[in-house]
Amino acid sequence: MSGGPRGQPQEGTLEDFLSSAVDEALERAFDASTAKAVRFYIDTNILLKNPDAYADSVRRMFGKDGGEVVLKSITKNICEKAKLPVDPTVFFSLRECVTAVAKQYRSR
Repeated sequence: MSGGPRGQPQEGTLEDFLSSAVDEALERAFDASTAKAVRFYIDTNILLKNPDAYADSVRRMFGKDGGEVVLKSITKNICEKAKLPVDPTVFFSLRECVTAVAKQYRSR
């Protein structure tokens, strides 16, 4: 998916955009089979409706510290793909990032 005017993500639904961004982040962090297993056990469809539940599932799967590393990778990739500013000194939570991307989709 490419960015559109004003950095808005284009093509497909918001769910498709988020799923693609999560898949990409997981495949960067892990090998393909591990990324596939994560997708199998943690449904990305809950990400839009309840980002906190998705984040809790990631933390349960990888432990608190490991989960935070995975969540930072996912959040960073979503924000970058949506062309949202990612300030390394101020970290977006997954919920804040998903909310900002959803707002972009609603305004297009």
